[in-house]
Amino acid sequence: MNSPDELVGRFDKCPKCGTLTVVPRSRPPVAEPQPTRRRGRFKPIMNIVDRRSNPARTLGLAGVVIGSLACLTLWYPIRYLPTALLGAIALTCASLSHLASRRSWRKNTAMPLVGSALGLTAISLTLFMGAPNAADPPSVDPANPTAPAQPPTQPPTQPPTAPPQPADPNAVLPIGMARQWNNRSLKVLAARIDTIDLTSVTGDRRSQDKFLIITIQASNLSARPDQYQQVVYATLRGNPAVRGRTFASLSDIKKHFYRRVDFGADMYPKGGVSGSVRLGPGKSIRDIVVFERPARGSGPYRLELPLGNLGGKGVAVWEIPEAALQ
Repeated sequence: MNSPDELVGRFDKCPKCGTLTVVPRSRPPVAEPQPTRRRGRFKPIMNIVDRRSNPARTLGLAGVVIGSLACLTLWYPIRYLPTALLGAIALTCASLSHLASRRSWRKNTAMPLVGSALGLTAISLTLFMGAPNAADPPSVDPANPTAPAQPPTQPPTQPPTAPPQPADPNAVLPIGMARQWNNRSLKVLAARIDTIDLTSVTGDRRSQDKFLIITIQASNLSARPDQYQQVVYATLRGNPAVRGRTFASLSDIKKHFYRRVDFGADMYPKGGVSGSVRLGPGKSIRDIVVFERPARGSGPYRLELPLGNLGGKGVAVWEIPEAALQ
């Protein structure tokens, strides 16, 4: 029953049943209906800025990939033009990425720095390593190793002339004729019986006995001024550390083989090669092989030289007449 406030403490008649009832002074508060709370699902608005492509990151990644390719082409002989071109492209992409990163609210400096470093490395290595024969060691006179090294000379534009070759590659060659293959040449210059000058780290001396001294010339006949045309010559006196035949052999008409003379690991004939030497295009070197002195009247002699010491295969044979040793 709802009674007005001025009837508080007085009798009021119920409008339905007519009963008189004292209106109480304090009435319980009427509970108001509360709205139901339902857990809503929050759906954030899509950030359009995050979904947009970042040109700084794209250019930086392109600079890193192209710079890596430029550095990889340094290991191939065709590195001169492609390496410089790829390095310039990588440097350009890295620079544009740096400029785009400065204007963007996202700062990305790692990719531009890596791309710039790779591009500059490729360009600098191309400039410093692209010169022909830049890696060739300075020429040293084998007869006088203590002399100052001479500056490398420009190789000739034309290959050096060589004696005519026999039609049969297995034919026996006379002294003075060279065996040529794949721009390589091996030739026996002279043979004599005499005492020999020896050199070592302790000094020079001359032998007291006479030996058979054979002078050999190894040449690189390539005319292309490229460091990839270098060949390696190993002395024909033999290298026991290398597997296979690396030494020259001498026999007479009776198939008697003569002993090679070895003066020790730290001593070798003066004017010869101590171990191995690298020959650039158009360069040659002389070597000396020493045998025991043969007996009179046992010639002519057969000299066999393995071609593997100059990067070939097989054996070349020379005939040394007995008259040449007198």
